[in-house]
Amino acid sequence: MVKTKKQLVKSTARTYGGTNGRRYITIHETANYARGAGAQTHANLQSNGFSASWHWQVDDKHAIQSFPHTAQCFHAGDGRGNGNLNSIGIEICVNSDSNFGKAVENAAELTRKIMAEENIPASNVVQHHNWSGKNCPTNLRNGSKGINWNDFKSMIKGGGKVSAGKSPKPSSKPAKKQTKWTTISGNWTGQTLKRGHHGKPVEQLQRKLASNNPPFYPNKGAKNNGIDSYFGGDTEDAVRRFQSYYGLTVDGLAGKKTYDKLGGKTAKKKASKSSNSSAKLPTGVLRRGDRGEKVERLQRALNKANFKVGKVDGIYGAKTEDAVRRFQSVYDAHNVDGVYGPRTKTRLAKKI
Repeated sequence: MVKTKKQLVKSTARTYGGTNGRRYITIHETANYARGAGAQTHANLQSNGFSASWHWQVDDKHAIQSFPHTAQCFHAGDGRGNGNLNSIGIEICVNSDSNFGKAVENAAELTRKIMAEENIPASNVVQHHNWSGKNCPTNLRNGSKGINWNDFKSMIKGGGKVSAGKSPKPSSKPAKKQTKWTTISGNWTGQTLKRGHHGKPVEQLQRKLASNNPPFYPNKGAKNNGIDSYFGGDTEDAVRRFQSYYGLTVDGLAGKKTYDKLGGKTAKKKASKSSNSSAKLPTGVLRRGDRGEKVERLQRALNKANFKVGKVDGIYGAKTEDAVRRFQSVYDAHNVDGVYGPRTKTRLAKKI
């Protein structure tokens, strides 16, 4: 059993302050390959007031808890979405002097333990990518270290071990071998699509989910980015997350309301119009304490990108700084300082 210990962060400054719904577990990788950058290093980073926050960090030796599961941490990059507000974040350490395979095994053990404690099903153990589109957990997504996401999901279900470099083939291609497919023809115009459907309308649904901001699909580690016209478990999960994010009935059925929220037939035109109308982002550097018309333009752009600042008041206060930090944590992870400048402008321009 993986050794665990608590090193709880006293400050709640890097949390949303509410009570976590604990419906999901989100798996991350630290992306810090420096020697010695294991669980203890990342726990210390949080204790010293890092710009982001997560509940657990785990390496090949042990797992350290930084925040109680009830805390709403800054880790998923989806603002006040389910990732931050209703999921427990686990960071797997990838430092070069660590055994990645063992770290993944420890993470799987920890995940099973949390699943049992919080009554979270395996289907709600998801990648960071699911919430914000970020390529994380990178190594599990691309299988470059011999263990992929399917292996990890098998480990949390069956309790098995997979050694790096000896990854077994996935047990199946989930939906295609387990479901009798019903072929749907024509175009998707709002008719209800559900698990087991196959055809052009499903492909159109998948592409709309992929082009949404934030994206809810596809799986960039899969063939053709996971867009395959089959409404299987991955597509159903993406639909559920989309519905939850936008306040729709969460049933996994892609019907008229989901279709309308995805933009319907005018999705491309609306996206183009939105892009043109919000192209003029402020120039220069803006930071906490600044005021004026430039700040207003930045606030409107962040709201459009779904990194909500609340009221557009032209004041670069705590909420605006937080929104900038959350945006940077997703799209410019090496520059998370809450300060709006040329780098952030370039990245924000691509998202609105």
